[in-house]
Amino acid sequence: MAEKRLEQMAEEATADWLCRSSITYLECAISLMLTHMSKEAVIEVMRAETKMLEEMD
Repeated sequence: MAEKRLEQMAEEATADWLCRSSITYLECAISLMLTHMSKEAVIEVMRAETKMLEEMD
């Protein structure tokens, strides 16, 4: 029983880490874009990506 709980805790910790890491990666990508693109251009790219995500099945 304790082994199953430990496995569940490890899976949850891994999922949390992956989520936080993914958000950090996105933030870094946005910061990189802002170093050579206007804020307005970055916003347009993000809107296009958002629309694509919303249309995914």
